[in-house]
Amino acid sequence: MSIDRQPARNRASPLARIAAFFKRRRTLLSVLSLLLLMLIWEIAGRGGNPFLTSHPTAIFRALIDQITSGQLPNAFMQSLQPLLLGYALAIVVGVPIGLMLGRYWAAEASFGFYFIGLDATPLVAFLPLFILWFGLHLLVKVVIVFLFSMTPIVINTWMGVKSVPRTLVEVGKSFVGSEAFITRKIVLPYALPSIVTGLRLGMGRAVIAMAIAELFTALSGLGGLLLKRSEDYDTAGTFVPAFIFMAMGITAVGVLGWIERRIAPWHKATSAGNE
Repeated sequence: MSIDRQPARNRASPLARIAAFFKRRRTLLSVLSLLLLMLIWEIAGRGGNPFLTSHPTAIFRALIDQITSGQLPNAFMQSLQPLLLGYALAIVVGVPIGLMLGRYWAAEASFGFYFIGLDATPLVAFLPLFILWFGLHLLVKVVIVFLFSMTPIVINTWMGVKSVPRTLVEVGKSFVGSEAFITRKIVLPYALPSIVTGLRLGMGRAVIAMAIAELFTALSGLGGLLLKRSEDYDTAGTFVPAFIFMAMGITAVGVLGWIERRIAPWHKATSAGNE
């Protein structure tokens, strides 16, 4: 009796091979998904009322017009400054606070519930108060971005530090490692994936906060441009800054994912996520 020793992958059906091919090519799948969505939108949107809806080619023409007129580059630079300042401040403040809450029970008991409560607080309701306190210009946008993006950074860092196995910390202490040494060599590497997750969530919150702040102030930036286009009933032009907000979030999350793969390559190799 002969035994079929052909590898299982060679016996796979053509459909299984095609599925495996596309699974390994995430970028191709993303591009095909986007193209299909744009095609459906283009066909469905052309028959609609231009004051109520639009379609990709009209939005692309509006994009070119806003770039050539200088409106979009100016608005983008005006939005980028408070976004970067507020988000950088959230990282500088949030990561050390998260490390402290995870490492010291007294700090966790004294201050941890404040950040959990702040994360659940609808900060949008306090925007008029922030405007009264900080005015209508750069400072209020930085404050709003900072507050919106800090809590996920703090909480994810905190939980990442709490998940460090006690045995690893005890090994460091058995070798008479200092607190700074244990934090730097044991806690931070283990908690790094959770910290990066917090940075990703914080970036998404930061982009939303920037848009909300500019819609409330209605003076400058992409939010101001979006509001002005909507007031002029320019539906295609309104989609342009909205898509720029989306592109900023996707790009930032992609960059943070690349940074995680560079500084913590072991996480993907040991995780049970999608391959």
